Amino acid sequence: MKKLLILIIVAMLTVTIARAQNGWVTYKADNRISVKFPSAPMELTPGSFMSASKDSTIVYIFTMVDFLKVAGIDSVALAPIKATPAFAGQLKVGLKQSLPDVYMSDFRIGNWRGFTSYTATGIDHKKKKYDMFMVIIGNKLYSISTVTGEGANLKSRDQFFSSLMLSN
Repeated sequence: MKKLLILIIVAMLTVTIARAQNGWVTYKADNRISVKFPSAPMELTPGSFMSASKDSTIVYIFTMVDFLKVAGIDSVALAPIKATPAFAGQLKVGLKQSLPDVYMSDFRIGNWRGFTSYTATGIDHKKKKYDMFMVIIGNKLYSISTVTGEGANLKSRDQFFSSLMLSN
């Protein structure tokens, strides 16, 4: 009886979650990570994808960086350093080079599903807010970010961040 009740609850939650993101498009980065965009994302650069809200008040960005390809660092070399403030600081410096007009907060080191993660926020001179979540799995860094303007529906921003899925 308990199993049947649990199965019904799981089915109801699945239907509720599916309705909450009706129309959203799942993007599968690789065999590990997927994320949902409000519309089909377009590729900005290799490994970086973007979508915008219908009213263009939020831009949704997903980026995947393979440290082995870009810096010759494999998961064994990353393991002892990825949770250190020094490594988080290096990530912030690298991000600052690609977003020079954005003032970023320090990266907060955390844990997402057993993997080292980082969160940060920023603001640019046009008062646009940048929210960022990154996680390292193996030798890859997966990053989801939003850029929000005034009047943005933060509920959809939260849906984007909660849509990050880890495959087994």
